[in-house]
Amino acid sequence: MSQNGKLMPNLDQQSTKLLNLTVLQRIDPFIEEILITAAHVTFYEFNIDLSQWSRKDVEGSLFVVKRNTQPRFQFVVMNR
Repeated sequence: MSQNGKLMPNLDQQSTKLLNLTVLQRIDPFIEEILITAAHVTFYEFNIDLSQWSRKDVEGSLFVVKRNTQPRFQFVVMNR
């Protein structure tokens, strides 16, 4: 029920996927299916001149989605 003092919803994988799809469709109504997810990603940029990575201000859940228009497939990061 709670983990680290936070209330955790009791959803199965299918319910979670449907909830995530609903949220994504508010952002992009052309999304029709979630193909792959990753719980947490962080973006980095590589500077070729300096040969080093720098962390960007984008992180959150990653979704690979199928759309019913072009582009047919897309990466979406729900930035937290």
